[in-house]
Amino acid sequence: MKTKPGLKVLIFYSLGLLAGRYFDPPVAPILFVCLVPAVFASICWLVDKGHPVFRTMCLGSALAILGIVRYELTAGYFPPDHVSRFTNHDDLLVVRGMVIRYPERRLAKLNLIVASHEIYFDQKVRPIHGNILLSLIELDTTFQYGDELVVRGKLRKPKDRRNPGEFDYREYLLAQGIHGIISVNNVYQIKRVSTGNGNWFLRELVYPTKEYLEYFTRNSFPQQEAALLSGLLIGERGEISRELSDAFSKLGVIHILAVSGSHVAFIILIFMGVIGFLRLPYWLQVWLTIFAIIFYAYLTNLNPPVVRSSIMGALLLLATLLERKTDIYNTLAISALFILVFNPLELFQAGFQLSFFAVVTIVYFYPRLKKLGRVQHLYNRFKKYAVVHHSLDLLLVSAAAFLGTLPLTIFYFNRIPNFSLPANLLVVPLSFVGLASGLAAAVFGLFMPVVGKLYLAATWFFLHVMIKFVEWASQLPLAQFEVYRFSTGAAVCYFVGLFLLFNFQRPVARRWLIIYGLVLANLLIWKHYGQIQNDLRVMFLDVGQGDAALIRFPNGKNMLIDGGPRGSHSDAGAWVIAPYLRREGIHQIDALVLSHTDADHLGGFPHVMRNFKVREIWDNGQMQDTQLCREYLALIDSLRIIRRVLRAGAVVDDFAPAKIFILHPTDKFIQDNPAKLNDASLSLKLCYGEMDFIFMGDVEEAGEQAIPKLGELLQSEVLKVSHHGSRTSSRQQILDYVHPEVAVISVGEQNKFGHPDVEVMARLSAMKTQVLRTDRDAAVIFETDGRTLKLARWKSAGNPELKP
Repeated sequence: MKTKPGLKVLIFYSLGLLAGRYFDPPVAPILFVCLVPAVFASICWLVDKGHPVFRTMCLGSALAILGIVRYELTAGYFPPDHVSRFTNHDDLLVVRGMVIRYPERRLAKLNLIVASHEIYFDQKVRPIHGNILLSLIELDTTFQYGDELVVRGKLRKPKDRRNPGEFDYREYLLAQGIHGIISVNNVYQIKRVSTGNGNWFLRELVYPTKEYLEYFTRNSFPQQEAALLSGLLIGERGEISRELSDAFSKLGVIHILAVSGSHVAFIILIFMGVIGFLRLPYWLQVWLTIFAIIFYAYLTNLNPPVVRSSIMGALLLLATLLERKTDIYNTLAISALFILVFNPLELFQAGFQLSFFAVVTIVYFYPRLKKLGRVQHLYNRFKKYAVVHHSLDLLLVSAAAFLGTLPLTIFYFNRIPNFSLPANLLVVPLSFVGLASGLAAAVFGLFMPVVGKLYLAATWFFLHVMIKFVEWASQLPLAQFEVYRFSTGAAVCYFVGLFLLFNFQRPVARRWLIIYGLVLANLLIWKHYGQIQNDLRVMFLDVGQGDAALIRFPNGKNMLIDGGPRGSHSDAGAWVIAPYLRREGIHQIDALVLSHTDADHLGGFPHVMRNFKVREIWDNGQMQDTQLCREYLALIDSLRIIRRVLRAGAVVDDFAPAKIFILHPTDKFIQDNPAKLNDASLSLKLCYGEMDFIFMGDVEEAGEQAIPKLGELLQSEVLKVSHHGSRTSSRQQILDYVHPEVAVISVGEQNKFGHPDVEVMARLSAMKTQVLRTDRDAAVIFETDGRTLKLARWKSAGNPELKP
C-alpha cells in the first residue's frame, strides 16, 4: 500500500460515501468534526511526527468524513430554489432552461436534459436551478445542445423503487444529476426561444461530430444494424430494440453494447498508429492522443467506463513520456477517485461497479489463469500460431472478467449466462471489426465515397452476422440460468473463496480454504434452519392503478390475488409480478384468484400463467367479451389449469392452518346484476390464528349491501379497500362491520380518477384506521404469526428490501 496512495485515498473516501448513504448522518456536525482529524493529520505530516499508523488513520478519518459530506450535499440536501422543491404539484408549471446534453433518441420519444433557470409557479416567476428530463413522446421536432426552451407541463419526480428488488429509476436519474421529469405530448407545450448557447467545445466540435456519425449510421444501414453501430460508435443505445438487447444480455455479451475501456484502447491504437506514421515527435503524439481520448469521452457523454479508461490511458501515456513506471491498481484508483469526486452517486451504479470490477479482476486473475499448467501447455503447443495465442488471450481475459463480475451480473441482471465465454470469442472480434470498418466508412464517406461504400458493405456484413449469431445463440437450451436470490453476503463469500482458490499453491491459503469451507457449511446449515418459519406473509404489490396481492402461507403454498393492469406499453405481470415471484424463489402458484375481469385486475395474469406453474384458478365465472378475457380462458384450457368458480359461503381449507371464506358474490346477485362487474367481484376473508384479512376487489355500494353481515364474521385487522378507494365504495355500514386496524389502498400515483376519494379517507380517519397506500408507501408487506401483525419495513437506504 506504500506505493499506492491513490488506492488508500479511494478506500477511505468510498467508506465515507457508503456511510453517508446507509447511515444518513447530519451534515453540519460531521463537517465540523471533519476539521479535527484533518488538522491533526496535516500537522503530523508537515512536521513528520507521530506514528505512521496514527497519521494514516487521522488522514483516513478526514477523507471518510469528507466522503460523507460530499454524498449528503449531492443526494440529501437541496436549497429552497432547487427544481426538486417544485415536483409533484397538481398544477401545470412553466419552466425555462437550456439543453445541456446531446439529445437522446429512443424508439418512440426524444429525451432532453435541461438545466432549469426560471419557473412560473404560484403566479410568480422564480429563479431556480437543477436539471430536468424532458420526454418528448412521438413529436416530430428537432432540438439540439445549447437551445434555450420554455416548456409547460406537470413537473414530477422520477419513479423510485416501488417493490422490493425493483429497479430504482429515481436513483438512476439522480446519479446523472436529474431531479424532475416533464412529459411533452404536444408541440404547443414547448417553444425554442434561442440557440447557440453553452460550451463552445461541445457546441462546435463534439456534438456536430456526433450528429454526423448518428446521421451517417441511420441513413446507411437498416434499423437494427444502424442502432447497433450507433451504440458501438458513440454510445447511443436508445434505438436498439428491447428484444435485441435482451438477446445480448442472455448470451452474456451485453458489454458489447456499451462503449467501454476496450473502445478507448482502440482509439489510442488508431491515433498512435496514424500519428506515428506521420513521424511526429513522440511528445506531440502523446498529447494529440490524449486530446483524442478526451474528445471521445465527451463524444460518449462522459460514460463512466470511458472516463475511467480515458484517465488510465492518459496516465499511462504520460508515464511513458516521463519514463516512469505506473502501478495499475493505483492508476485505476485515481481514475475512480476522479469520477467519485465529481459524482459520488456513481459508486452505487451498476455500470461503474461492473466496469471497475472487470478491470481489477482482469489484472488480478488473467496472469494467474495464464500460469495454469494446462494453459501453459496449450501456449507452448501452438506457439507458432499467433491466431491461437490471440484467441487464448481473449478467452482468458473474458474468463477473468466473467469470474470477477459474476456476482454483480447475478445481482443486477438475475442470470448466469452459460455461453458467455465461447460467445465472446466470436462477438468481440466481430464488434471490433464492425466498429473499425464503420468508423472508416464514416471518414472515407466524406472524402472518398467509393472507398467508403466498400467499408459500408463490410460493416453491414460484420454487424449482421453478429446480430444473427446473438439472436440464435441466446435461444439455445440452457443459454442462461435465472438466479433471483443473491445477497451481498453471498458475493463476499464468493470473492473470498475465489481468492483462496487462486492462491491454493500457498500453504497459508490452503489452511484458510479448509477453515472457510467449514464456516461456509455451518452458515448454510443454520440459514436453512433459520428459514423454517410459521409466519404468514401478505404482500400488496405496487402495480400502479390496479390490484395485485401475493400471499405466502406457512405450509409453503402461494396465492396471487389479481394481476394488475396491462396496456400497450406496460404489463404488470411481466414487469412487476414475475420478477418479484422469481426473487422470492416462487415457481408455482397454488391458487390464482381473479376478483373480476377488468383489465387492471386481469391484465398481468396471462404472463404469469405462461411463465409459472399454476395449479388452480378461482374466479366468479363472469366473463367479458374482450381479447384479454378470451386469452385468459384459452390459457386455462391449453395449460389444463383447474378452474373453480366460487360463490359466497364456500370455505377453502387447502392452505391449513389458514382458512379462506368466500364472502361474495352469490348466484342470485350475478343473475340480478349481470352488468355490474365491479359489484360482483369475488371477495374473500383470509383467517390465520387471530389475524384476519379481507380482500374486496372492486365491490361498490350494491355489492357491499349484498355481502352478508354475520356478526363478527366481517371483522378483520386488515382491509384491502375496495375499488382503489373510490367514492362509490367503502360505505360507512361495511366499514363499521369490518372495523379494520389497517386499511390498504392499491392505487396509482396521480391517477386520473382522483383515487382515493377524500370522503373515504375521512371515514377511515374517523375510525382511527391506519391507512397505507401503494402510491405513497409503495409495496405494503405484512407478516403475522397469527397473534401479532408486523408491517415489514423494506423501503430505506440502509435496508432496501426485506430479506426472506
